[in-house]
Amino acid sequence: MVEILKYNDDDLKDNEIDQVVTRVRAFILSSKNNFLITKTDEDGYQLFGTYVDENEDLENALSKAIYNETGIQFDEKDKIEPFFEIRHYNRDYKGSGINRMSDLIYFFIKSDKLPNYKKLKLTKEEIAMRTPVESIPKYNFVRKLKEFQDAEEDPIRKIKTKEILIAYDKLKEMYNL
Repeated sequence: MVEILKYNDDDLKDNEIDQVVTRVRAFILSSKNNFLITKTDEDGYQLFGTYVDENEDLENALSKAIYNETGIQFDEKDKIEPFFEIRHYNRDYKGSGINRMSDLIYFFIKSDKLPNYKKLKLTKEEIAMRTPVESIPKYNFVRKLKEFQDAEEDPIRKIKTKEILIAYDKLKEMYNL
């Protein structure tokens, strides 16, 4: 069972929800205890993931997004499982008149596969335009994200980084990392 952390400051009831948006994100950890993560100037640190279409399988959506971003293709040797969910309820989402529930489902992936852009048949120019991928040692992961969060001025990037750290705490707890 996946634990759900709910943010419902607007005190919305499920029957008041007009729109549900689901996203999936992954902590990818190698046997050498390194996390794969992305970092851009626009978004800061981000886990790999995507939005999920209605009736789309969560794991398939996540695997497809990671493949499209990195060329990494998971198989039966790789451990892939959901472990945590953050759910946001928003009345009148961004002034749209729509009451929205956003689910962010975190997965844990144990894999030694590395980005392989050749699988995607990208040119050198296309590879240069890809979102940078960093391999961060587990012992340095929290410190690096907290340093970024402390120095960050954009409130949205601060919140996104905070949520990654909340999910990381749950990951450590559940998998004894």
